Amino acid sequence: MHYQANLSVKPELGWFSDQLMPWFTWFVFLFFMISGFALCCGYYDRMKNGQISLNDFYSKRYKRILPFFGLLCVLNLIVDFSKENLAQAFMNCTLVFNLLPNPDIKVIGVGWFLGLIFLFYMLFPFFVFLLDNKRRAWGVFGISLVINFLCQEYFFTEIFVDFHPSRHSILYSAPFLLSGGLCFLYRERLHEWSAKWGNFLLIVCLIANALYFVCPQSVWTLHKVMPLMLVFTLWLVYAMGANHRWMHNKVMDFLSNISMEIYLCHMVMFRVVEKLHLESAIHDENFLFLVTCMVGIGLAILFSYFVKKSINYILSDKKHVLPRA
Repeated sequence: MHYQANLSVKPELGWFSDQLMPWFTWFVFLFFMISGFALCCGYYDRMKNGQISLNDFYSKRYKRILPFFGLLCVLNLIVDFSKENLAQAFMNCTLVFNLLPNPDIKVIGVGWFLGLIFLFYMLFPFFVFLLDNKRRAWGVFGISLVINFLCQEYFFTEIFVDFHPSRHSILYSAPFLLSGGLCFLYRERLHEWSAKWGNFLLIVCLIANALYFVCPQSVWTLHKVMPLMLVFTLWLVYAMGANHRWMHNKVMDFLSNISMEIYLCHMVMFRVVEKLHLESAIHDENFLFLVTCMVGIGLAILFSYFVKKSINYILSDKKHVLPRA
């Protein structure tokens, strides 16, 4: 989706390139749901029962994100240095740049997602409080939908003329984070139900996904928010069921281990491929798009794997262990 948007020569693949690929931008809301669900899986009970220190919790978040993200920011500065980029790269490396009133940062532009997610990490103890019990969780979820409505119809309209934050705001995206938390609260029942009706649920997911493109959206569905939430919740519940081979295998496990790194660097690799000027040698726009995706994402996978492996080695204690005599 990002490659299609940034290519000077666009592919012509009909409905696939005109509607489906641009729709991929909304997968970010699925990421929000997974983040809410996954963080609860790891820390909800321990945070609620006081079994983890805040120092350990936030230190792990920084160690997981900052080395790779910081390296990308440094590389960006080396290639395109300016005072503006220096200021933006510095804010990137704090990981708290989503606290800015206008976090429209161009240095590693796709990193806006990290800004919102790290703000979610900062607020996670409060998130646990909001999800303390199912009754409160549903009440807060309802309030988040009202807030989303107000964001769309009032707060993010005339106030922000040049910068439209929408999903960059944690208040706008809160229903998706909370829906992931709600799935966590009902995880045992959902897992049992999904494991039993997995094949049927897969059909329901596909039908719901198809209906999204034909059903009307309006202010009463919060425009795209409610349809997307329905579709993505179904997929998340489906994934919570049995061990689906197409979702859990050696290839998927390998990619999932470096998925964040691939996401962060894939546009950097696109700029590298852009320097090759493949359009001068490939005149078919569809084949050009295919080759650009294969080369760019392939480079992103290789870069992510080897850089993450190097970072893990540097941060580990193995290098400090003296060899035996």
